[in-house]
Parts: sequence; structure tokens; C-alpha cells
Amino acid sequence: MRVEGKTVVITGAAHGMGAALAERFVAEGARSVVLSDIAEDRLVDAAERLGQPFRRCDVSDAEEYDDLLAWVERDIGGVDLLCNHPGYVRGPEGGNLQTTDATLERSWAINVLPHIRSARFLVPRMLERGGGYFLQTLTAGALVTLTSPLSYTTTKAAALGFAEWLALNYRDRGIRVSCLCPTLVDIDHGDEPIPGGALTLDQVADATIEGLAEERFLILPNPRVGRLFLRKAEDYNAYLDRSAGRIAGGKPAGPWDDRFPPAPPA
Repeated sequence: MRVEGKTVVITGAAHGMGAALAERFVAEGARSVVLSDIAEDRLVDAAERLGQPFRRCDVSDAEEYDDLLAWVERDIGGVDLLCNHPGYVRGPEGGNLQTTDATLERSWAINVLPHIRSARFLVPRMLERGGGYFLQTLTAGALVTLTSPLSYTTTKAAALGFAEWLALNYRDRGIRVSCLCPTLVDIDHGDEPIPGGALTLDQVADATIEGLAEERFLILPNPRVGRLFLRKAEDYNAYLDRSAGRIAGGKPAGPWDDRFPPAPPA
């Protein structure tokens, strides 16, 4: 898919990668880029800067999310591309085995259910129009488990599973799905030094535009992720042995490559 002339909806669009994607889609000639986020002040600033429609929405609220999509379909135009971007990383207890049910439920409500709910709402409408596209922002950790928190790792892997299910069941009917799986991204470090090996927002946006144009299921701004994913599949035990040893030594868990950075929040 090329975004020129398309109606795009981005959730989690007020800051970071979501805002960068919105800016790039506008530059690529999208007909309309609808911005949505729970952070209303930042959302208004981003939408006004880009001259695009916006609406505050908490994607963990099923009714609120349905209302957002219904508003776009009714007042702006049929959704050609939906970009689900929000992510919930960890609760107050951290990300270990003591993660509470409340954090797990919150993670599921933000990292998984919005993908399913939005597809349930939009797929029938897209089918009537002859097709549509879903872009899910996940993480490299959905493919190669790194040092991200327990709730984040498991729910992002679940979201990847749903994306694959959606692609398999509707691909022959014109529905396309891509999963954007970045490693560490330099979003906003203020006066802090930029982490070594971090991707820039431009690199992520470039990879996304290229991946959508080629309709690739996996969009990997850091190509090492694909190589690691293949090596993991070739020898799962070696992957576990190497990664477990690195974690025990206090290092990032990316196997076979000491420079591979840990997964960030999406």
C-alpha cells in the first residue's frame, strides 16, 4: 500500500513514533491522517501542527474506541489504513514474575485487545470496499525475547499471534497486515545521552513506508532482528542457552550479537 490519497487512523499519535508516522504519512500525501491519543494536550499540539483531524481516545475502553472508528467512517471517510500504536510497558511493581493480575490485565487491555476490537469493527467495512490495511506497532521482543518486562513481552507476542491469524484468514479477501517491530528508538532523552545503537524516528518512518509499499508482514527497521529470528528458529535451545547466560550476566538478551540492544516500549 502507498498512503497517497488514503485515509489513515493512528492511535498513540501524540508523541514519539506515532507522531513521526503521522508526519510522514502527511508528507507522503495521505488524504487524511486522523490522530488519536489519551494525552489530549500533546494530541492537540500534534494535530494542529500537521493540520489534521484528531480525537482523544482511550483504546482500552471498547466503547470509546468503537466510537472513534465510527466517527472516522461517518464523518471523514472509510479507513484505508489503521495504525494501532499504543503500548503499556509495566505496572508499579516492575516487570518480573511478581507482576500482578492488575498489570497483566492492563497490558492485555492496551497491547492486545485494541487490535482485535478494531479488526472486528473495521474488517466487515473494509471487505465491502474491497480491502484495507492494519499496521500494528509491536516490538523486536515479540520475535526475539529480550529484557522487556514480563507483561509487555507476553502481550506483544500475543498481538503478533493475532496479526498472523488476521493475515491468514483474510489475506485472500484483500485485508493486509503488517507488524512494525523496532528495537530501541531515540524518542525523547532530553539532556540524557542517546543510547548506542538506537534507531532514529526517521529510520522507523522510512522502514514503515517501505514496508507498507511492499506489503511486508514484518517491518524490521533494525535488520539484525530478522537474522536473530531465523537463528532462533534454527536452534531454539542455543537461543535459550545464550540468552539466559547473558541475562544472568546482566547483559541484554539479544543472542549472537553483543551490540543488539534491548527492546523498548512501543
